[in-house]
Amino acid sequence: MTVVTFLGVGAAIPAPGRTNSSFLVEAGDVCLLFDCGPAVLQQLAAAGRGPGDVTHLFVSHGHGDHALGWPMFLLWWALEGRQPGRTPPVVVASTATWAHLRALWEHSYKELPPPPFAAVELPTDAPGRYALTPAVTLRTWPMVHSTVSPVLGARIEAGGRVLAFTADTARCESVVELARGADLLVHDARYAVTVPPERTEQSRYHCSAQDAGEYAALAAVGSLALVHIGPEYEGRHADLVAEARARFPGRVFAPAAGEVFRL
Repeated sequence: MTVVTFLGVGAAIPAPGRTNSSFLVEAGDVCLLFDCGPAVLQQLAAAGRGPGDVTHLFVSHGHGDHALGWPMFLLWWALEGRQPGRTPPVVVASTATWAHLRALWEHSYKELPPPPFAAVELPTDAPGRYALTPAVTLRTWPMVHSTVSPVLGARIEAGGRVLAFTADTARCESVVELARGADLLVHDARYAVTVPPERTEQSRYHCSAQDAGEYAALAAVGSLALVHIGPEYEGRHADLVAEARARFPGRVFAPAAGEVFRL
């Protein structure tokens, strides 16, 4: 079984109780943490987990709501994780994102030696691939979001199941390739085009719920989860789900923080 726990589902400035978008993917021997925002230790604890349960960490890009928890996550391993039998996780990110992560540690806890985790650097501007285990593969594609903090979307293939995560992205042809045939697509839906308030300026950096529905249909995915919804739409997530559902006939939902999806 493959299990996705939505640790957080909010935008950069999330609505109360949403916290920044972060996900835990469990498949076989893999427990992968997707993104590492400011509240990551509390998010893991709320799900009954801790950094010591994480076998792999993937950081989609260097923006603070996705990476500012890195020093605290690493600090836990530096102070609490040095016990016999515990192995620090493999950390996967693009070359550009690794520059951000190294700077965050230098500015936070430079006096401490970092734990001996394995660092994997994937291409910033081209598709990448890394075998997490012989049975679980991570594939990445560049998204369209920021020139300063380039984004990688991720596709996880495990035991015949496929999960796709766009992270933050504007409209981008790579989304369809990333998500093709996925059982679950977790898609940026920062704003809406049919639900007030009008926030179309966000289209430079993010997708709408309507965009997410279009891509889910083009990629023929099984289910679509809308995340990174802006706080101005709090209480109206059902309307964003309806907007996406108008373009995609499959299951669409806007998960709450702590919600679990099983495949």
